[in-house]
Amino acid sequence: MSIVKRHLAVQEERMVLIEEICIDTGALVLDTATDEVYFSADEAAYKNAYVTVFQAWAKGTIKGTAEQIFEATKSILED
Repeated sequence: MSIVKRHLAVQEERMVLIEEICIDTGALVLDTATDEVYFSADEAAYKNAYVTVFQAWAKGTIKGTAEQIFEATKSILED
């Protein structure tokens, strides 16, 4: 696997893990009927999502730098 493909795979895995955490913490809502993801209006859930994401990063579950983790989380929660 080329280095570019490897970086893209790591980035995609990071985004998937962060999105799952955001759904689990209630910052995002998954409509299982349509498989669509919606933003929550719960401000506390957003804060909890950031905390939970960084805890997963600290444990090594999510790979990347702190900046990459922050930017990915921000991208998911603000798009």
